[in-house]
Amino acid sequence: MNYPSAIDSLIPRSAKARLVALFMVSTSVVMSVFGGWSYYTTHQQLHQQSAALKTLLIKHLSLPVANALWVYDVSRLNAVLDSEVGNAVQSLEVFDSEGKLVTQRGVLISRDQQGADAAVEAFKIELPAIGKRVLGHIQVSWSNASLQATLKQRLWMTVVEIAGVNMALFVIFWFGIDRIIFRRIAVLQQALDRATHREDVTDFVALPVTLRDEFGAITHSINSITARLGAELESGRESEEEARAALSNLQSAQEGLVQAEKMASLGRLVAGIAHELNTPIGNILMVASTQEEVAKTFEKYLDSGALTRSALATFVGQTNEAAKLLVHSAGRAAELIQNFKQVAVDQSTDQLREFDLAYQTGEVLSVLAHLLAKTPIRMLQHLEPGIRMHSFPGPLGQVVTNLVMNAMKHGFDEGQAGLITVSCRRHEGRACITVTDNGKGIPLEHIGKIFDPFFTTKLGQGGSGLGLNISHNIVYGPLGGRLSVQSEVGVGTTFTLMLPMQVAAA
Repeated sequence: MNYPSAIDSLIPRSAKARLVALFMVSTSVVMSVFGGWSYYTTHQQLHQQSAALKTLLIKHLSLPVANALWVYDVSRLNAVLDSEVGNAVQSLEVFDSEGKLVTQRGVLISRDQQGADAAVEAFKIELPAIGKRVLGHIQVSWSNASLQATLKQRLWMTVVEIAGVNMALFVIFWFGIDRIIFRRIAVLQQALDRATHREDVTDFVALPVTLRDEFGAITHSINSITARLGAELESGRESEEEARAALSNLQSAQEGLVQAEKMASLGRLVAGIAHELNTPIGNILMVASTQEEVAKTFEKYLDSGALTRSALATFVGQTNEAAKLLVHSAGRAAELIQNFKQVAVDQSTDQLREFDLAYQTGEVLSVLAHLLAKTPIRMLQHLEPGIRMHSFPGPLGQVVTNLVMNAMKHGFDEGQAGLITVSCRRHEGRACITVTDNGKGIPLEHIGKIFDPFFTTKLGQGGSGLGLNISHNIVYGPLGGRLSVQSEVGVGTTFTLMLPMQVAAA
C-alpha cells in the first residue's frame, strides 16, 4: 500500500478547507492538552480527598472501637460503626485479637466481588493496644465509585467541550473566512482571468476598491498591474509588427545571400572549367593555324609542280601529328565539358543519384585548382576509390567547395604558404570526408560561432558569413550526416563530415 498517496488523498484540496482543518486541529490539540491537564489535576485532587477521608476514618474509628471492644460493649460498638458506614465506606468488620468476627455493619462484599469491581478496595485498621493488650483490627471495604464517576464525568465534559468548540470554530471559520477572505479572492481571481483573455487595451476595467484593508491594497496593485499590462500590450503589438517586418526582410536578405552564395559557387565552377578548357582549346587553335600554313605550303608545291615524294611524306607526317593532337585536345575539352555539365547540374539542382565519392570529389576539386594555383597554398587529395554513394552530389560538392574556400580564405594570411588536404574513406559503415589545413587555426572564442549565420571575421572583405552555415544546414539536412570541427591556434583546422552512403529521397 502506498501510504503517502493514501495520506495525500485525505488532505483537502481547498485552501479554505485546509485552513479550517488547521484551526480545528490546532484548537483540538490545545484543548486536549488543557483537558488532559485538568483531568490529571482532578484525578490527583480526588485521590488526595480519598486519602484524607481514609485518614479521618481511621481517626474516628480507632479509639472508640478499641474502647468499646475493651469493655465488650457490642451495642456501643455497632453504634460507632453505623455512624461511619455510608458514601465510600461499604462495610466495616471488627475482629478480635484472635481473628474472630465480633460484629459487622454495612453491605458485606465478598473478596471475589472486590476483585471483579475495580472501584472497591479493602484495607485494615489496626486497633491501638490498651494496657499492652492487643484488641484486634477493623476490616474496611472502601468504594471509589463516586471518584471514578466524577473522573468519567470530567472526561466526557472535556470531550464535549472539544467537540462543541470544534463545531463552533468550523462554522465561524468556514463562513467567516469565506466571507472575509475567499469570496474576495475569488473576485480578484476572476478579474485576473478576465484580464488574461483581453486583447485590447480598452478591455481592461479597473476593479472597485471597497475597503481600505489588505485586500483593498491588493486590488489597487492589480489595477496598477492591469493598466501596465495594457500599456505593454499595446507596445508589444507595435514591437511585434516591427519584428515581423524585420524578420521578413531578414529572411528575404538571407535567401538572397544564400542564392548569391550558390551562384558564387557555380561561378567558381565556371571559372575553373574555363581555365581548364584554355589549354586544350589553345592547343586546337595552335594546331589548326599551323596546319593551315602547312596546307598553303603544300598547295604551292602542288601548283608549281615541284612536289616531291619527301615533301609529300613530310606533309602526311605533319598532318597525322596534328590530327592526333587535335583529337587528344578535343577529347580533353569534350571530357571537361561533360564533367562541367554534370557538376553544373548537380550544383544547380538537388538531384538524388548514385555516384563514386572519390570521382565526384575529385571533379569538384579540379575546378578549384586554378584558384589555388594563384596562391602559395598547395592541395593534396587522398581519395579512397570504390565508395559508392546514393546521395545528393550537388549539395555535397557545395559543402566540399565551401570548406576548401573557407580554409583558403580564413586559414592562411595573404601570401602565406600552406597545405590543404582533402581525403575521403570508409569509417564504420559511413563515408568520412575531412578537409584539413595547417594554417593559423580558429581562436577558442570563435569555435562555437563559426556555424552561426552571418558570422565572419572577414566582414567587409568579401566574407558573407553564410558559407559554413549553409554547409552545416546541408550536412544535417538533405545529406543526413554530421559536421564537426577541431582546431588549434597556430597548428591548423580539420573539418570532418560523417555521411551515410544511402540517403532516402526527401
